[in-house]
Amino acid sequence: MPTDFPGITLRVPSSHIDMFGHCNHTHYLEYMEWARFAWAAHSGTPIPVMVKNGTGPAILRADVRYRKECLYDDELHVSVEPLSARRDIGRLRQVITRLKDQEIVCEGELTFVMLDLVERKATRLPASFLAQLSEGRPAED
Repeated sequence: MPTDFPGITLRVPSSHIDMFGHCNHTHYLEYMEWARFAWAAHSGTPIPVMVKNGTGPAILRADVRYRKECLYDDELHVSVEPLSARRDIGRLRQVITRLKDQEIVCEGELTFVMLDLVERKATRLPASFLAQLSEGRPAED
């Protein structure tokens, strides 16, 4: 994967604010998903192309740590860092940072498989996607 992926930047919209006056926790996962889609496109393996070809990544596990609350109109940066890859499974680390104070508001480690959208079961990661996740490191078997 190119190491120049800049992540994404977004603002928390009013529709994401819950009755406690802060961003509802579910939206942090949504922001991470938006960043993964952008990362895949930037890396040359857009998810819509994968889907057209009959596959797509499916999250198996999301270990998410919420550290600070986000408020309406906070500007956030969401990064994607590949951790490991093997034949049929990958792991990514994602961090959401509030830009005004550079506080990490949420971080997560996500494990996923490539899903065959016809058979509805895990399949091998495409070679191009595996290479992006491995970032030049040997892939795990």
